[in-house]
Amino acid sequence: MTYRWMKEKPDFGRVVEADGQILGYCGMVYSDRLIGDANQLRPERMVSMSSWYLDKSLRGQGLGRDMLISCISDPTLTYATLTNSSKPLAIVEALGFQVLEDHRYIWRKTDSLHSGVIIIKDVDSIRARIDSNQQRLIDDMQEYALTPLLVELDAQQTLLFFSIKRKSEDVLWYDLMYASDQALFVHCAQALADQLLPATQAVLASDGRFVKEPPPGIVSERLPVGRYYVSERVARNEIDHLYSELQLLNLKLD
Repeated sequence: MTYRWMKEKPDFGRVVEADGQILGYCGMVYSDRLIGDANQLRPERMVSMSSWYLDKSLRGQGLGRDMLISCISDPTLTYATLTNSSKPLAIVEALGFQVLEDHRYIWRKTDSLHSGVIIIKDVDSIRARIDSNQQRLIDDMQEYALTPLLVELDAQQTLLFFSIKRKSEDVLWYDLMYASDQALFVHCAQALADQLLPATQAVLASDGRFVKEPPPGIVSERLPVGRYYVSERVARNEIDHLYSELQLLNLKLD
């Protein structure tokens, strides 16, 4: 919980105490984001919920539920849980969490030719081409296991962040964590897969909410465990995977 992107943190989450012992915990990772179209950005405070636990001796008494109710008590905030564990899902659904994501799209390398798509990998070159808000994303995420890319096509550009990790069956996954222009990402996704992925055992993947208009023939698959959120202010596609437990704990997006 020692992340540096917010100097004055409201808190670190909630604890359950009994007889001087901490027997329950839910971490809350805060970030202040600028959300929306480039010309209509608005500030929103986001919360990534992490590391839920309640000691077995206290379970079944409603304490876990009360702890989570306390966590999500501020209606001006947006809360998301990206956990890959199915254990807390019954609780979050009972508390009114909505499904943030239940499927993803997959691209694999092909022999297609793509004209006009430029992929910039050098961070200094990326910084020189993006606005101050996007530069802040680069600065805030630089110490974590993320790969920023800038994609340009026909005078348009999108800043992307990927988590690149090997998962089951030794497949290399390029998971999209953020896209400043989601529509342009989708348009260029096959070109990205063809230029970035090795020849075998690799995929480029994006959560379904980032793909408003899926291209013909795209492969879709259900997530092993759904992602959930609570918000009265922010749309599903505006909630990305940055500033979360995924970076702080170096977790794989699944």
